[in-house]
Amino acid sequence: MCSVSFLGLNRLGLGLLFQSESWAVRWGRNRYCHTNLMRQMKPRKSLWAQIIRPANPKIHVKPKLDNWVKDQKKKAPAGDLKRILLRLRQDGRFHQALQVYEWMRRKGIYKFSSSDYAVQFNLICKVRGGFAADRYVRKLPKQTRNDKYGELLHCYVNEHIEDIFSRPLGHLQKMKKLGFALSPRPFNEIMHIQGPEPKKVLKVLAKLRKSKVLPDNDSYRICISSFGLIYDVDGMERMLREMESQPQIVMDWCTYAMVAEFYDREFLVDKAADALEKARVILQNKGVRRKSPNYLLKTDYLNVIRSLVKLGELVEAMKFTNEWEALGNWRNLQDIGIPYTIIEGYVKNGKLQEAFYSIETWSRKGKIGVDKLSCLLCKEYLKVGNVIQAFNCFRGTRHSSELHPILPMLFFEYIEKKCGSLFPLHCTRSVKPATGTIFLDVNTIGSVQHENSTQALNMDYENIVKSLVDSGKLDEARKMAIKWELSCKGRSSDCLNILKIITEGYCKMSFFVEAEAMAEAWTREKRSQVAEIWFVLASHYQLHGKMVRGFECMRRCFDLTPGLKGNYDMMLWTFMNGIGYLSGMSNVRGTV
Repeated sequence: MCSVSFLGLNRLGLGLLFQSESWAVRWGRNRYCHTNLMRQMKPRKSLWAQIIRPANPKIHVKPKLDNWVKDQKKKAPAGDLKRILLRLRQDGRFHQALQVYEWMRRKGIYKFSSSDYAVQFNLICKVRGGFAADRYVRKLPKQTRNDKYGELLHCYVNEHIEDIFSRPLGHLQKMKKLGFALSPRPFNEIMHIQGPEPKKVLKVLAKLRKSKVLPDNDSYRICISSFGLIYDVDGMERMLREMESQPQIVMDWCTYAMVAEFYDREFLVDKAADALEKARVILQNKGVRRKSPNYLLKTDYLNVIRSLVKLGELVEAMKFTNEWEALGNWRNLQDIGIPYTIIEGYVKNGKLQEAFYSIETWSRKGKIGVDKLSCLLCKEYLKVGNVIQAFNCFRGTRHSSELHPILPMLFFEYIEKKCGSLFPLHCTRSVKPATGTIFLDVNTIGSVQHENSTQALNMDYENIVKSLVDSGKLDEARKMAIKWELSCKGRSSDCLNILKIITEGYCKMSFFVEAEAMAEAWTREKRSQVAEIWFVLASHYQLHGKMVRGFECMRRCFDLTPGLKGNYDMMLWTFMNGIGYLSGMSNVRGTV
């Protein structure tokens, strides 16, 4: 048997319960002995926790790296740094990723490969622009520098400067003098910046042919898009026919998808359907499917993604969306069109959970307009009766512990406004639940059940009161109930059931003010089990689409129920499940 001394347990920070109080006193200790050793030990934060978790693009990474090395007294592991770099780039935190690369190179963490130089070069282009990238290229080793001239042209193209056209052309001439074997790519880069100016695009295409370079798919696609953007269908079709006739060209799905959207915009339905069908046929060939275009205009992304969504290719559409986002295009509310198209596609295909995860990811990145996407998904969850998940969309990414009490009220107010058009509630004054049943009968709160609730009732008085309520004679029913109560012939459970019948009668006739007044009076009288009356009111408010007042009645029910007062999360969950049940969707699932 292994024995551990008291001193050893004490050092471990464990609390010891002494068998004898006198023994503890003799040793100068209380009956319970605890050490503070565990409280003094502060957990060390990993590099990941210090850099990735505070998603603040303004924090400086280099001091954090220096401090971590100083505290740990060892070199930062290269594998951890690479994972951090990948995550920073995925989150669009390019400035911080560049800081990590510069720190790694200065500290000599490991020998840079050509791919590392390429990544750092791209980061410099994004963060500091073409001039800084040019200086960086000049300092690189000769072979690496030559490999980066094509990338530098791409950087010049994407940088928004005044001489955006002349400078790339000058750089192209420099590449010719250095003896680089020209390909369509640098010409495509220059055509790409011309956008909706077909004349300039065709001039560059002519220079490409003059240089004895054959145009590729990207070359023709840029020309087609250029004509499409100015609504020149004839020019677009002329370039498409030329592309299809070239022996070196293998037609791709992306070109047809883009053309289909241009046709659709011009209401050329038959031509749009034909182009979309050609794209679908090519997409079915998995070998060709993986080939994606190198150059797409900003407007082309929307056209291609819309076509993919129409074809049901949501995975492929999401890849293009991520690519479009990585290029820094999602900068303002006007850019919400592409994400909105993706969420609409998920919704139409019944993939609500995938839509929720996408919105959650964009929300964590702080993207603009995510609230509009959440609103769209919230409506869809309401349509299918998943109230809890609808509320999760409505509240965003906040946790339940951070919920402000006003938020559920705003959500229920939102449901009230949409009731009848979106949510399948019966919002009419003549609504009647199934005979003899309400939500309370199916899902009563366990803590308000009593032993005598299943005992026999005084059927004579109950039947008389029920008959009066059904015939609309509510005042007479109340008088009969008072008479029966004064006669002391019934137990408290009998009184409760008759009060429920009367309350339901008022609610069915939409006399909610009178019903609440009675509940208030019975509450002041401290009637036994009056909490169940408030539960009945909450259920009928839900049934009539009056969510705000219903939630307030549910709060009164919980406040009057021992053991449930203040249990805000359970109250919210109970009320939402009540909505789901009354709308005919009793299988509501989810967590608040």
